[in-house]
Amino acid sequence: MKLNIIHIAASRFFNLAISTSIIGAMLSLTLLSISQVRSQVEVFMMEADVANLRWELRELWTHRNATGQSFVISEIENTNPLRLVNEGLPNYSGEYTQPPLDVQSIWYFDIKKLRLIYVFRDGHQVRYRLSGTAQLNRASLGAVGSIDLVLD
Repeated sequence: MKLNIIHIAASRFFNLAISTSIIGAMLSLTLLSISQVRSQVEVFMMEADVANLRWELRELWTHRNATGQSFVISEIENTNPLRLVNEGLPNYSGEYTQPPLDVQSIWYFDIKKLRLIYVFRDGHQVRYRLSGTAQLNRASLGAVGSIDLVLD
């Protein structure tokens, strides 16, 4: 009888260990999936910011042409595109000569490299430059006029 009680207790302990292991593995997979989704959402939000900024630049180009003004591409090339548009980026930090320290999920303009830079939550960056489309062999989808925000 005592051996039977020990066998039942060991069986219950084994079942508890298996259940705990399965729940732990499922929790780990869930957390990993949430992290991946979070990263994808950040990429989509950054790309939406770029698309909105490109539309602002297209509107500026259209307005200037409609009012008889023109762009001198050499004067605006590699400048901060946020100086040209009415609406900025929601997480724009400003212009810097060095990358701001301990920041994540922000835009800033690097004055030395003349690039608009997005710093992701994990620290990696993407860089864009304002460029004339004449010397490029491509332009972004829906590009109008002679300026574009180009991935560096």
